[in-house]
Amino acid sequence: MKPQPTLQARLLGHELRRIREASGLTVAEVAAHTGQSPGDVQRLEDGVTDAPEPEPTLWCRWDTTATSVINVLCRLADRIDIYAPLGIHPALEHLDPDRCTAYVLTGTAVDRTDVTIRHITHVAHPGADRPLTRFTLPNGPAVVLYPYLHGAQFTEEPAHLTSAYALFELLSVT
Repeated sequence: MKPQPTLQARLLGHELRRIREASGLTVAEVAAHTGQSPGDVQRLEDGVTDAPEPEPTLWCRWDTTATSVINVLCRLADRIDIYAPLGIHPALEHLDPDRCTAYVLTGTAVDRTDVTIRHITHVAHPGADRPLTRFTLPNGPAVVLYPYLHGAQFTEEPAHLTSAYALFELLSVT
């Protein structure tokens, strides 16, 4: 079975590649500096692991870990869709409006000048009772973030992705 990248490995690999490129180093140069083979460095950047069944979910407390994961996903995502009826988490407030759509209650957006308000009559859909954010990534599956009071769940599980795609499809045409 071909090794598949886990969510954690994909995020780590993206950050390793970003740092290597910002430093102006090639894969071969990093390999020489770290005593690794160029293939090992490339696999790290690609997020490939030897785990036969990648864990599709990452749980973490609301601390620097959760915020760091959100920051990496925000940099990496081609598209970000946010469903936050009670308001947007501060880590997601300063996003590029060309690649981000947020659905919130009208009262949470009144002080913003960078929003377009569209009235949505109602949403009756599984998952519409809690906030979620979908990060559409250029390579690999999207990631869904479920923020909770004391923690964050990031997942690539197909059932969650299907539900998120259905919710945002419904919201975009309502």
